[in-house]
Amino acid sequence: MKTANDFSAAIRHPDKLYIGGSWVNATGAPIGLVSPSTEESFYKVAGASPADVDCAIGAARRAFDDGAWSRKAPEERAGYLRRIAAILRNRAPELAGLSAGEMGSLYAANQRNIPFFTSLLDYYADQAASFPFVEQHTPSAGGAGYLVREPVGVVAAIVPWNGPLMLGALKIAPALLAGCTVILKAAPEAPGLLYALAEAAEEADLPKGVLNLITAERDVSELLVRDPRVDKVSFTGSTAAGSRIGALCGERIARCTLELGGKSPAVLMDDFDIDEFAKTIAAASTILAGQVCASLSRVIVSRSRHDALAEALGAQLELIATGDPYDPASQMGPLAMARQRDKVVGYIDIGQAEGARLVTGGARPTHLDRGYYIAPTLFANVRNDATIAREEIFGPVVSLIPSDDEAHSVRLANDTDYGLNASVFTNDPERAYTAAREIRSGTVAHNAFRNDFSIAFGGFKRSGIGREGGIEGLLPYLEAKTILLQAPVKEPVAAAPGFA
Repeated sequence: MKTANDFSAAIRHPDKLYIGGSWVNATGAPIGLVSPSTEESFYKVAGASPADVDCAIGAARRAFDDGAWSRKAPEERAGYLRRIAAILRNRAPELAGLSAGEMGSLYAANQRNIPFFTSLLDYYADQAASFPFVEQHTPSAGGAGYLVREPVGVVAAIVPWNGPLMLGALKIAPALLAGCTVILKAAPEAPGLLYALAEAAEEADLPKGVLNLITAERDVSELLVRDPRVDKVSFTGSTAAGSRIGALCGERIARCTLELGGKSPAVLMDDFDIDEFAKTIAAASTILAGQVCASLSRVIVSRSRHDALAEALGAQLELIATGDPYDPASQMGPLAMARQRDKVVGYIDIGQAEGARLVTGGARPTHLDRGYYIAPTLFANVRNDATIAREEIFGPVVSLIPSDDEAHSVRLANDTDYGLNASVFTNDPERAYTAAREIRSGTVAHNAFRNDFSIAFGGFKRSGIGREGGIEGLLPYLEAKTILLQAPVKEPVAAAPGFA
């Protein structure tokens, strides 16, 4: 069986940053990574200093202002995206192992997921031929009018440690297709896959400075948000950090997209089978050990079915095989780091102190003596105003909340600060659609845990601002410009042509 040590050398330049098309020495302190399944040192990466951030911003600014990238045809920019995607797909087995070592995600699942994540680059490449970068209109005063969509400029793409390749692709693919240049900021807990992304950009001969990669702690990362040379910030992470970033962007009227936290409900209607529902929720709530912003962590069920569901869901969660992420038999790995494990344990203690009934889990599995493991955990009879029902735990913890009736279930689903994801379980699609329209959430799925990044992903309320994925995820990287001419031009082009 593979181990983390088999993949510790997967990254070619871990001691450097990728700035201006070259791997350069960092001036900040190195960052050490610990593998969460063994609690042992894994490898080290370069840490960016304020001077390194300044260099990365300068490189991206020069590439946008003085380079040819923003003036290339979208189809030409799309070609680079396809080459980067192909290079990453060819490295899927080693990148799957690297991710398992960094954050405890399942090696087998990573091998399936990495090709999907790279397909996001291909998706946006495909939009080059069909997206209306230039639209012709007839102005009210006559002549010819054009609505052109031009790149917003330099983008700071700040990516968290959970799902870095997917979340990075959702940012850089539309940004690069739009003609922007990017500073990609990796989380110090899991930078490896974004290093691989930068390596793929280099191998694909992406023009210098178009994509830059740094790894930095939060205080240094904030310099990206404050710098007036950065036109837009795209951030995925906690609501607390997103609130800070949004405020800083607001001070200087910088554009921002914020994909933040969630406390997502799964609403069980009375016509849906309890055992089928229990199997679905047990599998969904343990993906990446529950460290998923869209995780269905609040289950809302009628009082008459509450106890039966508690028994069925508890039984299904106890069947989840928790163990070594490289073991093909494992269905859930560890939490990504010690502080995350401690945070989850703290919430479990709060849940018990506030009177919720612990049905199963709540501690380290007895067969594992090291690693940041927590058994899949279920609380029953949870009040919707309880701490574990209100705050994002980011771990394999599910709260079972009783409701009076169907209308009350929808009210409970909406009684949250968040609005990122939701699911409605019923055999009646009409009933599901009606409930979905009532639930204040960026995505509402039917009888499953689902999201679709070819349509849009993002949240209501404190779950964020803007959308990622689909055409909705491309628009935030573009500025709309109206051009009013006395007569039409012969061949309006999708990219700014420039002057000879």
